[in-house]
Amino acid sequence: MQGHDTHAGKRRAALTVWGVCVTLLLGPALLVWIVRGVALGAQCAPGPELCRGMMLGGGLHDTLSLAWIVGTNAFFLIGLSLVATLAAFVAHRPLLGTLSMLLLPILAPVLPMFAVYISKYDGCPVSNDGIGSCTLWGAQMGMSFHTAASIPDMIYGIADFSFALAVVLGILGWFFARPRPKAPTQSAILAMRRFDE
Repeated sequence: MQGHDTHAGKRRAALTVWGVCVTLLLGPALLVWIVRGVALGAQCAPGPELCRGMMLGGGLHDTLSLAWIVGTNAFFLIGLSLVATLAAFVAHRPLLGTLSMLLLPILAPVLPMFAVYISKYDGCPVSNDGIGSCTLWGAQMGMSFHTAASIPDMIYGIADFSFALAVVLGILGWFFARPRPKAPTQSAILAMRRFDE
């Protein structure tokens, strides 16, 4: 019984580590979408004027800057995704681990990029060269918008490595981390013996 409690505690700890990694990777992107969701809820079209008296542009700028710290660092993306994958394997969740390696390094930069592209408007440029300025809902976006233009190139750079690593780890996880069948209890063994007789 004590061994079962230790094993369950180990799984809970592994899932906690997985949750922390996912929060670090996707949390900033979700903050960007919360700000963007407030603007959608207030029915504010993208433009330089305030959104119903709120300067949502400042919040979007700050959350995008935070999201780009995570989303533009390929080493950080792959490293944390690998930790999340291994934690899921320790918790005997091979599918969760494989999906973590496959999706997390892609979603972390792509979610803020989509938020930028649905927020731009005519006269609000987004370019790799960082040329031009954009004022959105009362705040200058600066490089927080222009960084979105470099994300597709970065994704192409890490996608092959991420997919290959996900396939290899997924195969290993299936063989070594899948849930093991529970050992039969003493009462089940006695019932099988009676059935044989």
